[in-house]
Amino acid sequence: MKKLPLAFALSIALISQAHSATVFSKDGTSLDLFGRINAMYLSDSAARHVKGIKNKGADDNTLQTTVYSGIAGRSQISDNVYAIGYSEWIMPSGSSGTEDFITRAQYVGVDAQQYGTLTFGRGDNAFYTVAGVTDVYQELDCRVNDHYVFGDYQPGLIMYSLSALGWDLRMSYQTAADDVNDSNVNIHNGAAFAVATRLANGIGIAYGMSYYYLQPDKNQMMAKEFSPQIQKMYHLGNSEADLNKAYSLRPTYKIDKGLSITYGNFGEGLYAAFNATVTKYNKYTNHLYSYEAVLNYAFENGFSSTLGYGMKRFDGANIISDLTFGLYYRFNPNFKVFAEASFDISSNPDRFYSDTQIRRMALDKNKGLIGAEYSF
Repeated sequence: MKKLPLAFALSIALISQAHSATVFSKDGTSLDLFGRINAMYLSDSAARHVKGIKNKGADDNTLQTTVYSGIAGRSQISDNVYAIGYSEWIMPSGSSGTEDFITRAQYVGVDAQQYGTLTFGRGDNAFYTVAGVTDVYQELDCRVNDHYVFGDYQPGLIMYSLSALGWDLRMSYQTAADDVNDSNVNIHNGAAFAVATRLANGIGIAYGMSYYYLQPDKNQMMAKEFSPQIQKMYHLGNSEADLNKAYSLRPTYKIDKGLSITYGNFGEGLYAAFNATVTKYNKYTNHLYSYEAVLNYAFENGFSSTLGYGMKRFDGANIISDLTFGLYYRFNPNFKVFAEASFDISSNPDRFYSDTQIRRMALDKNKGLIGAEYSF
C-alpha cells in the first residue's frame, strides 16, 4: 500500500508522513518519526498476495499483525537547498531475526526546491508515476501492471524529480540489483522516465517508459525462472532438448510503456484512475498488455469505498482478471477499520504461468481480509 493522494506519484516520504511527529527541529534541521500498526485476518490466498506477511503459503486463514515504521530528516545546507534522508521498514509479527525485517524504502539526497530533488537509495522508479495511480487499496492492490514484477521498491536507485509550470518530471536510473522481488531475476541496470500534468478541470495525464537490462545468466537460475513461460509460448515439452532451448530463449531485457488518466485527488470526494501499459520482453512471442481502473469515493463522515478492475493479457487471453472492492471507516485521523476482497473473473493464468507460480501467487483464487490500523 502506498496511498497515492494526487493524480501523479508524489514522494513516498510525503505520503508516509501524513501522521508523522516531529521529534527535533532546530536551526533548519528537523527529524520526523512516523508509522502504523495493523492487524488483519486474511484468507490463505490473500496472505500469499500481501507484502510483509510472514507465513505465506499456509493452508488456512491467518491472523497477522504488522508494524510499519520510519524516520525522515531534513537539514538546510544553504538558501533553498536541503539535505534529506528517509527510511521505512516493515516488521511482521512473530519475527525472530533480521530475515523478517523488510526495508521498504531508504534513501538520502538533496532537495534544491525549484531546481528539483535528487535522491540515492531504495525506492520506486519513475514509472510509478503511471502505474501508481491505481495503487490505492489498503493491501489488496491487484498489481496487474508488469511494473510490479521486479518489485514495487527497488534497490540501487538514482532518482531526479522536478515540478514546475504545472508539470511533473521524473527520471531514474537503477544500478545492479540481485534477486529482485524474491525471484532468481537479477537486474544489471535500468532506466525510467515519466512526465505528468494536471488540467484545470481536475483531470491528470501521465506518460512513462521504463527499461531493464538483465544480468548475464551464469548459472541458469534466471533461465529456470523464465522457462515455464518460454515453454508455453514455443510449445516446448520437458525433454532435455526442449528445456535447453527454453533456457537459451530467456529474455535479456524488458520495456514498459504506459499512459494514465485520473480525476480528482484520492481521499477527497470522488477519485477515478485508469492506466494502460504495454510490456515487451525480447524473446517473448507476444507483448503483455495490462489495464487497471479504480473508482474511490471518500465521504466526510469517515467512510470511503473503492472498486477496481485489473486485467493482464497475453496472446489473446486474460491471464489475470480481478475485480477488487474495499470498504473503510476512519474513526479519527489515527484509527480506521477496513475490509477488502478480490474476485477472480474468468482468468486463465495457465496460458502463461507455471503451476508453481500460480500457486505461489494465488493467481486464480478469490482473496479477502478484514483489519484495523492505528497510525502515529
